[in-house]
Amino acid sequence: MLKKLRMVDFKVFHDQDLTFNRGTTAIVGPNGSGKTTILEAIEFALFRSVTRKEKAIKKVEEVIRHNSKKAKIELTFIAPINRKEYRVVRTIHPGTTNADLYLVGNREPIASEPIRVDKKIVDLLGMDRNAFSALTYVRQGEIFKLSRETPSDRVKGLYNMMGLGIYDKKKSELNKTNKKISDELKELSNTKQQLENVRQHLPGKAEFEIALKSLEKIREELGEKVELGQLEKIMEKVRASIELVDEELSSKTLTTRPKELETELEIGEHIKSILETIPGIAESQLRPHVRTEARQIFLEIFGDRYGDLAIDDDYEISLYDLQGNRVPLKAASGGEDVCVNFALRVAVNTALQKHSSSTPPPGLIILDEPGAGLDEQRRRWLPDAINGLDVVDQVIVVTHMEELKGSTNQVISLIPQGKGRQPNVEID
Repeated sequence: MLKKLRMVDFKVFHDQDLTFNRGTTAIVGPNGSGKTTILEAIEFALFRSVTRKEKAIKKVEEVIRHNSKKAKIELTFIAPINRKEYRVVRTIHPGTTNADLYLVGNREPIASEPIRVDKKIVDLLGMDRNAFSALTYVRQGEIFKLSRETPSDRVKGLYNMMGLGIYDKKKSELNKTNKKISDELKELSNTKQQLENVRQHLPGKAEFEIALKSLEKIREELGEKVELGQLEKIMEKVRASIELVDEELSSKTLTTRPKELETELEIGEHIKSILETIPGIAESQLRPHVRTEARQIFLEIFGDRYGDLAIDDDYEISLYDLQGNRVPLKAASGGEDVCVNFALRVAVNTALQKHSSSTPPPGLIILDEPGAGLDEQRRRWLPDAINGLDVVDQVIVVTHMEELKGSTNQVISLIPQGKGRQPNVEID
């Protein structure tokens, strides 16, 4: 759970303190007011990276406020692993960063230097950045996207939202490694074949010795009358070629290395088969919990109109009215179609936090523009949905929707003051 955030010369913020309470917090403001910057500051404080549209920024100095020499972020959070409060301080300079991690109440840091702080935070959270993202974030556009996808695309998207897409990335990386190994094996095989072809055209050692003896016999019979120097030079070159080819053919590169590569390739293929199996097993174990969570979220909002929501193994969704009759989603007129996908998307996070983590869950869900792409009619249920998310300790909603102000325990309003200037911040 997050407690406090301070941003100094971080993008548009010159010096801003924010406090996050238990329950729901809405960060409200128009586009460009700095809402996303707050999420980026949280991400950088925890994991020393900022992701924009699923791509990490390449240069850390991009987050330093214009005309400033450095930026600083301080984030106080409760570690799930032991429920103690910690404060991470990161200072960002062009091309480099510094970091310190404190147990709140202690003057001396428990870890310093970025890499050590990174590792300690992962230990305290009980998860790395990918797992934390899967458990906590509902990114902008994901809910609206689910409502428009085909069943097969929906399944693939949900896999990624569950954090299972990381296995596809690992498999892709492994494929590249296996290809390099295969290419090296092929190259070694070609080299060996070429050397063997050359060796076939060179005399064997016994033949070479016979040739040398013949040359000596000619020398003895003719004495000084014949010049054999040129012939001797040729014989010496042949000897050197034989020794060089034999040496190469018996080298570790061509005898031991191919066996090592074949073993590596076999291990790589075995790991690949495991990576292909894990997502299906993990998803099948999580699926019943996602169904339960989604059903509960939806019926808390539309329980006065619908009796049930069912999700099959392919994530096809069915609605039933109070009399038990099936209702096509297209026939629902009050935004229920999008609410169903909101319930499904958020259920992934709540199910993951309740059932899949081997360590205590973060107790946090961050909704980034959950109403993106929806008109006023199709998002009118959203305030009730946000207000009903009490399955975790803390929900942070980033939105431009003014109607969400009344549905959360705390509202942080950002009021733009012009390009490059820090927005005014009002906290209610």
